[in-house]
Amino acid sequence: MYPPYLPLLLLFLLPFLFLPCFSAAVSETMGKACNQTLDSGFCITSLQAVPKSDSADLPGLALIALNLTYTNVTSSTTKLLALQHEATSPAIKNTFEACLMLYENIIQPLQWASQFFVTRHYDVAKAMFATPLFAPTNCAEIAGKVMEMDGNNTFFLMLMTRKFMELSSS
Repeated sequence: MYPPYLPLLLLFLLPFLFLPCFSAAVSETMGKACNQTLDSGFCITSLQAVPKSDSADLPGLALIALNLTYTNVTSSTTKLLALQHEATSPAIKNTFEACLMLYENIIQPLQWASQFFVTRHYDVAKAMFATPLFAPTNCAEIAGKVMEMDGNNTFFLMLMTRKFMELSSS
């Protein structure tokens, strides 16, 4: 018996399995932008999962990163919901519920950031990341190993998106 969130998790991770096939094309824009992030390897790998990223300009990369972040957050939310339902201990259920609330509170600012960014209000879009930025790492601290990778990926995607928004506004 496998957890009910496993098919969704595999669907999310599937593009990353084929990254070696696509790793040759790193556009100049992507390379320069990713070199200004905290983890340029993670940045390039994440962006290469999206076929149009190799031809995107900086604002386009920011939107791609924003969409990747949103996908990651919603996937983690689904995973947390399943973990909460499967938990037998009240303390563990509460832990997953706390993490679930942290992740659910990221979704609305991401939607607002997208709306502001599309209308070229880059600074306002970037500001939407101020509050929820550390929620994924806080959740990883609360829930431990089961959410560590999700939390790290979300955190780095959010930092990457924020950096691209910052670069787009300069």
